Order: sequence, then structure tokens, then C-alpha cells
Amino acid sequence: MAANGKMSTGNEMVVFKTSEGDGPKYVKDSPRDHPIVIIGAGDYGRSFAGRLVKTGFRVVIGSRDPERRRPNVPEGVVVTSNSDAISRGKIVILAVPRDAYSDMAELRSDLTGKIVVDVSNKEKLDTEKSNAEYLSEDILDKSLVVKGFNVVSAWSLESGLAGGSKEVPICSDDKEARGEVIQLAKDMGFFPMDYGCLRAARDVEAIPLHLLPGWRFATKVMFGLLAFMSLYVLFQGPLYKYVKSGVTKDIQHFPGKGFNRVLAMLALTLLALVYFPGIIAAFRQLAYGTKYQRFPIWLDTWLKSRKQLGLLALLVASLHAIFSACLMSPEYYYHMYEMGPVIEGRQFYGMMFWRGELLIFTGGLALALMSVLGVTSTPSVQNAMNWREFVFVQSKLGFFCLFVGTAHCIVYGSTGFNKMYLYVWYTPPPALLVMLLPCLIILLKLFLLSPCLNSRLMRIRRGWESKPKATSV
Repeated sequence: MAANGKMSTGNEMVVFKTSEGDGPKYVKDSPRDHPIVIIGAGDYGRSFAGRLVKTGFRVVIGSRDPERRRPNVPEGVVVTSNSDAISRGKIVILAVPRDAYSDMAELRSDLTGKIVVDVSNKEKLDTEKSNAEYLSEDILDKSLVVKGFNVVSAWSLESGLAGGSKEVPICSDDKEARGEVIQLAKDMGFFPMDYGCLRAARDVEAIPLHLLPGWRFATKVMFGLLAFMSLYVLFQGPLYKYVKSGVTKDIQHFPGKGFNRVLAMLALTLLALVYFPGIIAAFRQLAYGTKYQRFPIWLDTWLKSRKQLGLLALLVASLHAIFSACLMSPEYYYHMYEMGPVIEGRQFYGMMFWRGELLIFTGGLALALMSVLGVTSTPSVQNAMNWREFVFVQSKLGFFCLFVGTAHCIVYGSTGFNKMYLYVWYTPPPALLVMLLPCLIILLKLFLLSPCLNSRLMRIRRGWESKPKATSV
């Protein structure tokens, strides 16, 4: 090291302070001025190297056994020893698991002043310090440790970023080193997100360990409703007949006909829950006279889960359509068909009544509309639409879909709403129960579309706020 605090590490010049309490500093230049060094020639290291080569970077892989690893690396990548590789570049990608961190102690002097990017992940969630913090504080305290790329899989790197999210959280205690890695991520085709200091690595390393975090609320709601509706249908039909007369026939048919009824109820309810929070939010904005009032946590979570609820509704509706196609016969739905002659003691049926054909029409139309809503909610299709098109499909077409689905339910249950024997144990029939929520939502939506409320709501959503009443002293 020279007296002026400069240390030559090959082609570049690194400048750092050696006084106690100061971290290492370096002269900022472009990442493309030097090769990108990767320590670790495993699957991830080779995939990362391949992505770098495709985006125009020079890459050097460091390995403890270069001769053995050289035939397996992508074309154009140099494989050499760890020390030699580190001496050639400024940014070092540490593509090794935490168990191999002890080997990095031998390279501590070689990595002094280098930008070391930790791409490792933890095996389970805990409250201890992150892998990056452990590396920075206990092993490479003279290096500029940056956490990044841990949310990117080797498969995504090899497939040209076709699968998985392109968002890459990056954090480090050194702002300039963090900026270098952010620029590297951009050059590789990612969308880097600045997470700030290295302590944020605890949250960054927890991201791959979460199982479908955006789907938790919607999944809990779906399975909760599924359990309730299954028990209700059992309670209303098979269980009641068994208790009253000992008949077990309906219990035997529950996996097909009974569960199909549950699927119909669940699909319509999930679709209604997609639009109910928007109605609540609209009335809340009207009540407060502003759109800047924060929503409660439960409503905010509900609003953010509308896409997931809609996709689950589409899934359940598709299952209901499959079940219905398999079960649509006079033996199951005799009230939908004309009575034919009785031949040799067997009842034959004619064509469907108009009610049966209207049931198929409304059900098929509702499923088609839900499919359009589901397709337009995917990022690739959504990005090709402007805001007005997206609002038209997801809002106007969505409410029309809810209306058609509710009509489908009404057509199915209309023959039994006035039959008192269906109101067993003081409970309404399932078809009547399930249509209450969507009918309420449709009525509230029509109320919001009235000129007096709609004009005020549109003004609020454009930023207008009602003035608070002056209080007398």
C-alpha cells in the first residue's frame, strides 16, 4: 500500500481510509471497465456468469479447482484460482452458501476494498442477523459487502429472465458500492430496488422463504368459505334427510351433485368479494370527503387481495363448469327437463325447459367474462393496455360479470324460493343465501352511480377535499 492511502489491485486503483471507524472507500467508475469476478463455480455461479456474458460483461470465475471446472463454464468465461480472479476485478459475486464462508477468511486480504456481493439465502426464517451482516462484520470487515440477487434463481438466469420477477432488492452500508451493484443489475436487465443499509438484508433474505405472501389472505378466505358452505349444504340437505327419515342417498351423492352446488356458491361469493371492498372504500371516501384518509389495515389488505380473489373465483367457476357438464342429466336436474313417456317402468325426458337453457346461457357467459377478467389481470396483458381500457375491463365489465353470475344463481334457485319445505331448521336454501351478498353489492353500486353521489365521488378521486366545518370558540 502506498503512503497516500492507495492500493493497486491490478488494473484498477482502490482508495480507502485506514483510520479506526472509517469503512473502505473506492474511486467510482463503470462496472464494465473491469471483469466481473464470481467466486463459486456451482450451478448459480455458472448461470450468473452466462447472464453477464450475454449482456456484454467480461467474466472471471474463481475456483479452488480451475482445471476441473473449466469445461463446464459458459463460453467466453475465464476460470482461474480464487486469488487470481479477485485480483482482476473490482466487483466480486460471492456465489457460495454460508457454510463456505469460513473459506473466505483465507481470501480476506485479497478482498480488501473490493465490492463483495452476497447472493446467499437462509434455510429458514429467524431473528438472527443476516448472512450479509455476518459476512461483513465477522469475516470481510475490510470489504464493501452488498446484498443482492438472492431472489433470482439459476433457472431464471439461464432462461433469459423469462420466469420469475425481475425486481432485485439491493442493500449495503456503503452508498457508492450499492450504486455500482444497482447499475450492474440494470445492465443485466433487472429492476433493482434500493433497500438502503445492510441491516435490510434480513428482510431481503426472508423474501425467498415466504410462500405466496400475496395469496395468504385470499387463500384463507377461500378455504374458510369452502368449509362453511360445505357444512351448510350438508346441513341443509343430506344431514336433514338422514336425521328426519334415515335416508342416506343424498349423502352418497354429495361428492358430485352436492359439492358442485358448493362450488357454485363459492365462485359467486369470491367474485362478490372482489368488488365489495371497492364499494366500502367509496362510501368511506364520501363520508370523509377526501381520498387522502388512510384505509384501515383490514380494508387495505382486502383491497390488495382483489386480484387473487378474482383468480381463485375463476378457478372455482371452472371446476363448477366441469362438474356441471358431467352431471347435467335429467336424473340429477329433472326439474330442468320436460317430462317424457314412461316406457317399461322407466321415466324418459324430453328437451330442457327455457329455465334450464337460460341457466346454461348465464353460466357460460359468466365464465367467459371471468376468463377475460383473469387474462387481463396478468402482467403481460395488463402492460399492453392503457389505464382507461384496464378500468373498463376490471370495473365495468367486472360488475356486469357479477350481475350475470347473480342472474345464473337466481335462475337456478327460482323454482324453490317459495317452497317452504326447503327452509329446513329455520335456514334458507343455499341458492337464496349465496345471492344476498352479490345483490347487496349491485344495489350499492347502483346507488353510487346516482348523479348526486357519483359526481361528488369523482371530484374526491381527482383530489378535491371538502372543507372541515369551522368550530365556534
